[in-house]
Amino acid sequence: MSPGPTDGAAPSLPRFGPRVVLVEDDRANRALLKETLESCGIEVVGEASDGLESIGVVHHLRPDVVLMDLLMPGVGGIEATRTIKSQVRFTQVIVLTAYDGPLPTRGAHEVGAYAYLVKGCSTELMRDVIEQAYLRCLALREDARGRRDAG
Repeated sequence: MSPGPTDGAAPSLPRFGPRVVLVEDDRANRALLKETLESCGIEVVGEASDGLESIGVVHHLRPDVVLMDLLMPGVGGIEATRTIKSQVRFTQVIVLTAYDGPLPTRGAHEVGAYAYLVKGCSTELMRDVIEQAYLRCLALREDARGRRDAG
């Protein structure tokens, strides 16, 4: 008799890849985004329906990447991104917008967002940008670790 699980289940392996929080005020859009990301193998660790809620969720979960809706009631995506980046500096924020024209004058890049994505972009583009943001997050963490160890 060989050792191992008796119920036939495979042992769980550690998960690699980006841990993502979704911030979208439209429940149906949020569910579709979650389904899309999970179908690509991206772990969605949390969700929020507005900017204020997102600040608490991100502070608590410390994800690698946040997909942040730009326009939401109350605290919008720009203000939430500013607060998140000041509190959780390695987390990368990707701002989602329905606009495909000129972006607002007070841009998300000014408050520390990694990138903009237009809602409805291809799944491949979304996955690629999330993976790039994740690599940026890892690089920032590694750089901070190296400086801490050197000092």
